[in-house]
Amino acid sequence: MKIVRAIAVFIQKVVHRILQWPSKAIHQIYSIRLIKTRREDGRASLVRAHASNLSELRDDVRLLGQALVEDGFCVADAGIFESFGSVKFQAAANEIYDCMEEHYLRTGRNIDTIKLLDLYPSLLDQFKIVFRAGLDIGVLEIVEQYLRLPAAYGGVDIFFTVADGSERGARTWHRDSEDNPMVKVAVYLNDVDDSGGPLEILHLQHLAPMSRTFRGFRHQKLVNLRKEGKIDFEVTSFTGPKGTVVLCDTFRYFHRGKPATGRNRRALFFNYYANKPLTPYFCPNPPFSSDKMEALVSDLSAKQRDAALWRERLTGIDKLVTKRRPYLNV
Repeated sequence: MKIVRAIAVFIQKVVHRILQWPSKAIHQIYSIRLIKTRREDGRASLVRAHASNLSELRDDVRLLGQALVEDGFCVADAGIFESFGSVKFQAAANEIYDCMEEHYLRTGRNIDTIKLLDLYPSLLDQFKIVFRAGLDIGVLEIVEQYLRLPAAYGGVDIFFTVADGSERGARTWHRDSEDNPMVKVAVYLNDVDDSGGPLEILHLQHLAPMSRTFRGFRHQKLVNLRKEGKIDFEVTSFTGPKGTVVLCDTFRYFHRGKPATGRNRRALFFNYYANKPLTPYFCPNPPFSSDKMEALVSDLSAKQRDAALWRERLTGIDKLVTKRRPYLNV
């Protein structure tokens, strides 16, 4: 059985790399200095053109927007945002997590959103509520202040972090690559202390040349490099009570979910890019097909619909290679 599972994992990795080839090939072309400069100049022109159209932030979130612009991160309370603070959102999210936790306790294995909704299709309505919450107009406007362009919504990641102390995947230090800059918004659904798996970001105070090639790496690597005098760093750890909301540029900062040891963590992560991203082909698949996505957001404002349906306005090679196949077959 172990051999069969190992072979299956190997085949999945091979298929995954094959499917990534078009995106990586285009990225290599876009990384040619002349082409890259032209694309970045085009982005800068869009930013200048949008400067007079930036959304005016409400008084209660203006300081958050300023902090995000100045520091690349800020912390808020879910109650500030209509969607995150709603009883409907909290109930839907916790119903999903209750099912995830029950599955883990019964099987000893964590389960991702795709498999969860396949096993429990009755949770689809709850997932739609959680997904739509990421289109909260207040969140979109704060993100717009930081990106200096209208926001494109990349969807939500639902992480049930088991307190087993393991350091793998998103619990290793890494940076996101969907766009530069970009914003990830974390929403804690339970109290998160230092042993509960808080989101952490890394402040590199001086860089050895080798650190510019870092991808995903364990914390011990940082400790070893500091001992060798090659690098220095500080860590900001976002602990907080239930309802804590963290906004952070996860392209700018190496970040991780600190391996939890004290209690399991329930945290949602919403993803935002500029509309359109510089590298849309690195953005993950949408959860729904374009027609179902359009129906899901049909009652929202134009700004919210534009954020959700940004893939529909891609053109040329970007449209051809950007992931459009929904990851939920519903």
